[in-house]
Amino acid sequence: MTDDISDIAIRHDLRTGDLGRVIALHGICYDHLPGFGLTFEAFVARTIAEYVLDAGEKGRLWLAERGDNLVGCTAIVLREGGVAQLRWVLVDSSARGIGLGKELVNRALEYSRESGCNKIFLETTDGLPESQTLYEKLGFVEVMNQPEELWDGVRPLIQMELAL
Repeated sequence: MTDDISDIAIRHDLRTGDLGRVIALHGICYDHLPGFGLTFEAFVARTIAEYVLDAGEKGRLWLAERGDNLVGCTAIVLREGGVAQLRWVLVDSSARGIGLGKELVNRALEYSRESGCNKIFLETTDGLPESQTLYEKLGFVEVMNQPEELWDGVRPLIQMELAL
């Protein structure tokens, strides 16, 4: 492990197999958290399939790679009315603490602005304090926190927004 992101390449030109790698990374990285695991990985697979099949890939997906290994990702899904949704923000434990998450989200914010969006939102849940801290440092504010039926039953659905 290095202490900076100089050995990590970030790309957004999707190739065959990339979507499966993003799904697998979510399963592996979140497996140790209570309530995540296989059902969460399946939930991510469904949302990525929706992005490609239903949304027609309206947006962009970034992959962060160290050599051949996927160590991070994020995406923007462009919604109606100048709204963007930040999705699938994830950094593998081998690449945490070097600013990769911030770099990925900043690329997503820049893309959203360039796409003419005036607002960006994300949905998250409890048990992910590092993610919540990152979002707050970048200016996102919580606008909703209520119990919802998610992949493993009822848990808090937290929505955060940022005006662009």
